[in-house]
Amino acid sequence: MSSRKLVSVQEITNIEPIEGADRIEVARVLGWRVVVGKDMGLKPGDRVAYFETDSLLPAYDPRYKSFQARGQKTMMVGAKEITGHVLRTMKLRGVYSQGLIMRLDELGFRYTPPAGTDITMEANVLKYEEPLPMGGMQAGRFDAPCSKSDAPRLQTLTDHWDEIKTLKATPTVKVDGTSTTLSMDERGHVHVYSRNWELDPMSANMRLAKRFQLDKMLWPGMAVQFELCGPGIQSNRLKLPAQRPFIFAVWKNHRKIDRDQWPTGMPNLAVPQLDEHEWALTGSVDDMIAKVDGLRGNVTKDRLDEGIVWHLHEDQRLSEGLADELGANRCFKIINNKYLTKNGL
Repeated sequence: MSSRKLVSVQEITNIEPIEGADRIEVARVLGWRVVVGKDMGLKPGDRVAYFETDSLLPAYDPRYKSFQARGQKTMMVGAKEITGHVLRTMKLRGVYSQGLIMRLDELGFRYTPPAGTDITMEANVLKYEEPLPMGGMQAGRFDAPCSKSDAPRLQTLTDHWDEIKTLKATPTVKVDGTSTTLSMDERGHVHVYSRNWELDPMSANMRLAKRFQLDKMLWPGMAVQFELCGPGIQSNRLKLPAQRPFIFAVWKNHRKIDRDQWPTGMPNLAVPQLDEHEWALTGSVDDMIAKVDGLRGNVTKDRLDEGIVWHLHEDQRLSEGLADELGANRCFKIINNKYLTKNGL
């Protein structure tokens, strides 16, 4: 999958009531539950525009005028500053709501595209990115020998759930920080990246990587991806005493390699690995989401964890559809709903 479908055409699979609520109900789309107004008159089988969380609805677009009073954030897109409302996980009447549903005609569609159609561009929506940490100086575009690190959520993979349950996967804790990639080119030069950008060699990300000697663990054609966490980063939600990297992926010549093949030293800096039997992929998608809800204590004692990422073992053949959804990362995640709502994410 080359990019995340922030807005797509999806079919409503079910409408559920909310106890004690007269004006709202829950619509099911893929594996997501979204609180909607009863006055929308939605019913199973309707095709709608579904917006994923992290979508920024630009303030200058009149279609999203009514959302701006709920709060706004600003981010830089190239040299341009964009302000808008960012969709986050909410809890209404005891029900988690993730994303947004709009009627297609509200977005200006005069026809109904097939379910699954990516309409992010037509919806004029961007993925919101937190500002780079202090010292994150841009030097160029991302061109590391690996994929970017944005794994899909399980809720988008419901059509592939039966296949996923037959696969071997290593569960690891998702750690909340600034995603950073360190790579070595064929000439032995080390580069550092964050999100869509290569950073200046003097950036804080590079200084931290060198402090932990990650640059010395690489060889040409290799990349290591980690979350940079600690004081001064993402509000330090895990209350770590000092900045440190948590490695979650290692690549060799554009191929993600299993943890038992990582260079010496890297496993000591890895994100915590969870028990494969305890976190086996079983039951329904809803069962797994509920099991992750409230996960805590795997990074910092008594603190909520952000969630779990399952990394598929590389020696397995995937169906074409699942392989396309996961891309070269070959992983997916479930985010802890309690963590999201506690931190306004």
